[in-house]
Amino acid sequence: MCRNIFKYFKLLLLTWALVSIDSFDLLSQNKQRTDSLERLLPSAKDTTRYSVLVKLHFEYRPEFQKALDYARLAYNQAEALGDSVKIVESGRLVAYSLDDLGRNDEVIEILNQVLPIARRNVVRYPELKKEIKFILNNAGIAYTYKGNYDSALSYHFKSLVLREEEGEKRPIGNSHNNIGLVYFKLRNYQRALDHYLQALSIKDELNDSVDIERFLTNIGLCYIQLKRPNDAISSVERALNSCGENCSQSILKEANYVFGISYLENTELENATKYLNMSLKIAKEQNDIRYWIENLIGLSKVENRMSNYDASLAYLKEANSLADGSGFAELLLAIYKESFKNFKLINDFKNEAVFQTLYIELKDSIYSENLLKNLATIQTNYEQRENLKTIQLINENIKLKDEQIKKQRTQYIFIVVVTVLIASLAGVLVWANRRQQKHNNALSEAKRIIERQNKELIKTNEELDNRVREKTIDLVDSNTMLQDVNEELDNYIYRTAHDIRGPLVTLKGVCNVAQMDVKDPLALDYLKRLDLTAEKLNSILTRLLMVSQINHAVLVTRPVNFNLIMQEVLRKIQHLPARMKIEYSEVDNVVLNSDPDLVAIVLENLVNNAIKFYNTSDRIDPFIKIEVGKYDTDHVMMSVEDNGIGIEAKDRERVFHLFVRASERSETGGIGLYLTKLSAHKLGGEIFLMHTTEKGSKFLVLFPNNLQPILAKRDEDERDRLKVKEMRDKAATETGGKDALERYYSSRRRSK
Repeated sequence: MCRNIFKYFKLLLLTWALVSIDSFDLLSQNKQRTDSLERLLPSAKDTTRYSVLVKLHFEYRPEFQKALDYARLAYNQAEALGDSVKIVESGRLVAYSLDDLGRNDEVIEILNQVLPIARRNVVRYPELKKEIKFILNNAGIAYTYKGNYDSALSYHFKSLVLREEEGEKRPIGNSHNNIGLVYFKLRNYQRALDHYLQALSIKDELNDSVDIERFLTNIGLCYIQLKRPNDAISSVERALNSCGENCSQSILKEANYVFGISYLENTELENATKYLNMSLKIAKEQNDIRYWIENLIGLSKVENRMSNYDASLAYLKEANSLADGSGFAELLLAIYKESFKNFKLINDFKNEAVFQTLYIELKDSIYSENLLKNLATIQTNYEQRENLKTIQLINENIKLKDEQIKKQRTQYIFIVVVTVLIASLAGVLVWANRRQQKHNNALSEAKRIIERQNKELIKTNEELDNRVREKTIDLVDSNTMLQDVNEELDNYIYRTAHDIRGPLVTLKGVCNVAQMDVKDPLALDYLKRLDLTAEKLNSILTRLLMVSQINHAVLVTRPVNFNLIMQEVLRKIQHLPARMKIEYSEVDNVVLNSDPDLVAIVLENLVNNAIKFYNTSDRIDPFIKIEVGKYDTDHVMMSVEDNGIGIEAKDRERVFHLFVRASERSETGGIGLYLTKLSAHKLGGEIFLMHTTEKGSKFLVLFPNNLQPILAKRDEDERDRLKVKEMRDKAATETGGKDALERYYSSRRRSK
């Protein structure tokens, strides 16, 4: 097999040498076409301009950002024309380019914008039906990359239904392949393998070899997870035999990865290392982040098997740096899991706890109870579609039977009236009875099919119920453990801050006394700096203590007076930059029953943040705009907007984390926005960082109108958690404890 792979590389090099002479002519021709189109663009208008922009998009497809720019211009032109077909078409082109750039959130956003437009106009413009099919498929792929597997599965099943209605087997096979990928990500490898095999069966039936290598490598990946490494190797060998000497770098990359993991499962570590490194080399050349990370994780497992834990952790560190912010949630989950396993083996309990916590949090965010319920609903709805077809067939048979009975009555009357035709009518009756018997047999067969499918559906529902119950128990255990860890961490921060504050106050007092006694200017300067540093540290400790106070605060619900809160915030401002204006507006009839103290903390920290990071340019007059008003029937919104230095896109999610600073101008260690988010969540609200036209920052906070129901729900959840924890502890010592716990969960589900 290794000799075959080297032979493939030689063939690729030879092919490159043969076509290199013509490549310059091809590039020259492409340049001429793009130059011609760009010269035509300024004078083109309406539909002609749209066509030129679309052509430029396809010419620049290898240059992802430039292709995206022309796709967006085409989309804007289509909106200006008001042409629904062109809006949908250009929106899908924007999604393709965003997908090339790995910006999955924006892919989903644009596809969800054009999908309703396509559905509204599909009757008027039938060509949009094809676009709907592609949009559903592309959105499903984007949701898969994001780790939103219930949404991905829903979109792929909808696409599969449309393709089954059209009856074209090749697209049906592609949908089964995409569905298989989602189940693979959900770790339901047997169901993933079933869909992959359906896709391969269609390929074999059509004698279609296009992309069959990727289908076979996907099947190989499933066999690996099902502990069938030899079957995985056979599947990939068939893939390589299919493409022969024309195997692409992507196929060789995936094939080498499957070989490497298969040999790892067979404990052939030398072969595993060799093939994983070959796959890693191709992934780096292609800048394929996903397979880059996959191979690093595989090499880490090999080093772990050889007890080279430092080398294993080095691979995981590199993989973590690539996966951070890449959107590959499953790969990040695998990195966290392998990391805390390695740290456990080297007795580094601190890092083990860190990565175990990250693993639990990410796993809970991906495999939540809602996800499992949504998956069960989506899968059941799709399987019931076949039952609905059978029921429709039964109804048609019943209708046909009724029509046959009417015909028989007519025939009987005709026999009575015309006795001369008794013999002819007898023959007609015999034919009619035989036909009726066929329909009855068909009806009986349909009934048997329904009964069998109902039994299978009941069995599937029972399996899903068991899985949901197991995941629920695991979720309660994880939440309990996480809550205990959080409480310990909170107490640790509280005690540490108190312990540090005493020496800090002493240090500050010594500095003050020394400043009165010391006369040397240089020494006085040092003492002032030391005093200022102590003051900043005291501010940070105060905010850390505020974290503990917020976490343990007993909320009191009463009407919130925003005017009084605003006045108090302004009174506390010690220094306002020159020319800065603070504008405050409140819509009438705003009613908010919440905890005023925490609302004040939210507003005070947002205003202080805007003052701290104001724009120092002399050409800009800094401002802060504060607005309070109704958001919807259930929420009150408060927004704080400024025209300061702004927050970069890469930091928009991180600024709310503890000790994260988006600018060196932060003097409190990155705690202010964390306190804001913590207080908002404590009040049952949410905080969002919005885009602004002034290139500054705008924070939008949503508060529920009435905090009391939320507090009641929290009390109920806490009682349930304590009761479940008590039952779990009892289950560890008593034989009947586990049965009692399962009965409790069953009663909770029935009550909900």
